[in-house]
Amino acid sequence: MNPVLQNILDRHSCRSFTEQPIEPEKLQDLLTAAVWAPSGRNEQSWHFTLLADREKIQALAAAVKEADHRPAGYNFFAPSAFLIVSGERDNRNSFLDAGAAMENVLLTATSLGLGSCWINQVRDVCDNPAVRALLTEYGVPESHIVNASAAIGYPAADPVIHERKPHTTTLVR
Repeated sequence: MNPVLQNILDRHSCRSFTEQPIEPEKLQDLLTAAVWAPSGRNEQSWHFTLLADREKIQALAAAVKEADHRPAGYNFFAPSAFLIVSGERDNRNSFLDAGAAMENVLLTATSLGLGSCWINQVRDVCDNPAVRALLTEYGVPESHIVNASAAIGYPAADPVIHERKPHTTTLVR
């Protein structure tokens, strides 16, 4: 099978991570994958913030938990790294660009033996004052909204594999 397609088929959401830190070269590979994603009109108006400090990740998770009224124990699945993809508020392609970049990152994580889970709650509450204060402290530009985020780390368990729904494709010749 084509190795790119095989990597796509191997990628699954991971919701349980070990405490093993991710090596610096792998963190850099994730950021490289992000910046080489396509963007509308090649504007590249995004910013990628990769947290590799568990205390900072958990501080953000606690702020999101409070702002989004999440249940006790909410912690982004306690990853070793957490990626935040942000974009300029007035760029109409911002969410689409973030999706392309995030997919690059998720697939790269899989190829590096890492697990990942796309997490949307940061997007929903990125303008909450407590959350915004942390985002700003962590380097997310004030003029940006969070479009996507992901927990990344070494998997602590085998992923749950979900079947694909039928009748979701049409090939017209």
